[in-house]
Amino acid sequence: MSTPDWTQIAAELNAHLARERLSAQDVARRAGVDRKTIERLRAGRAVRAQTLTWIEQALGVRLGADAAAGSAGIAPAALGAYHHETVAPFLGEYLAVRRSFDTPGRLIASALEITWDSRRPALTFAEAQRNRGAAGKVYNYRFAGEVSIPPNLGIMHFMVRSDDGRVRLTTTGMPREEHGTLVMKGFLLTLNELRDIGYYPVTSPVFFARRHADLRLTSGSVEPGAPGHAWAEALLTEIAHKFLPHAP
Repeated sequence: MSTPDWTQIAAELNAHLARERLSAQDVARRAGVDRKTIERLRAGRAVRAQTLTWIEQALGVRLGADAAAGSAGIAPAALGAYHHETVAPFLGEYLAVRRSFDTPGRLIASALEITWDSRRPALTFAEAQRNRGAAGKVYNYRFAGEVSIPPNLGIMHFMVRSDDGRVRLTTTGMPREEHGTLVMKGFLLTLNELRDIGYYPVTSPVFFARRHADLRLTSGSVEPGAPGHAWAEALLTEIAHKFLPHAP
């Protein structure tokens, strides 16, 4: 996306507010930003790209001459209308780590890749998982879906929606650097299957850690005592205790 013409954006915004009889406070409330941010934009001064997106989404308009040309780099409103440039630092390969649904102490680490699909356009992800059942049978799974980033909430939804109506959802906080590793922390909600029960909902704390040379975890089943298990389990416990205060 080219550099925004803040003078033109200000003129279009002021014209829209006058036409709709909206105040800066009205827009600030809708967009979830400070009133001073709206006044700054109305005066032709720059704001963050994501902030501009939130304001556009709140008003249902595109501001600036390059809006139509740049629309290929903006996700649909239903996914959060985030800009490609804003989310580009999130792209890459990660390990998605959760607890086993069936075997206490075991962790499941999946290979996960976040990409930008210019055809949608939106962030998308693909996850490959290799689980070992209690009887030793190996199960290989692949998931793929799209990423929603609701404005002003500070979260990301990684959504898998199958053709037969099943949904798998992972919700995390925004990526943060922790001791040299980019990490997203949250919870997974999906389905598990037992022979005598069928499918039932399950959840687990989960985190995504960007792959790098010093990350000792590998994808697959991670048993107690394996490299990286103690670190990963401590992080999952931290997530559970923070968001589920009564978790053991």
